[in-house]
Amino acid sequence: MKHSQFKKATTTRENHANISGLKKHGGFTLVELLIVIVITGILAALGSKMLASGFTAYVTARDLGKADWQGLIAIERLSRELRTIRSATSSDLTISPTSQITFVDNDANNISYTLSGTTLMRNSEPLADGISNLSFSYIANDGKTTAASADQVAYISANVTVLRSGSGQLLRTSIHPRNF
Repeated sequence: MKHSQFKKATTTRENHANISGLKKHGGFTLVELLIVIVITGILAALGSKMLASGFTAYVTARDLGKADWQGLIAIERLSRELRTIRSATSSDLTISPTSQITFVDNDANNISYTLSGTTLMRNSEPLADGISNLSFSYIANDGKTTAASADQVAYISANVTVLRSGSGQLLRTSIHPRNF
């Protein structure tokens, strides 16, 4: 063999060896691909559960915050307006029934608070949602006994129960109106 023919034959064998080497180590087997797919599926399932629990926690916290805010707005507005009752007379304050209150403020405005379903109403307009209970108690000047009539009232206690994810949170305030 001549030198050029020998060189050509050697190069052809080297190329053939390289090509066959690529075939042996050039890709993934079906088993390897299936293992990667199974592992990826497991990681995706775990990740989706973590994301779902994170979203659930966020929504729950948002709803609790909204319910608390509704109750705080209601109790604050109620207590502010109860301080302005014009007088402790039956013409300015109605103490029965204990689930609602009607009074006349210093500016001679009639104000009424009632509960309609789960909505706290102020003069038939919605003030807060998610309220499960509204009650009032009227205390005499000694701070202990329940007042039997409007002219005996010295303190008004208001209770508002806010619905929070199946349970209720009680918000309570006691007010001594300025003109009593």
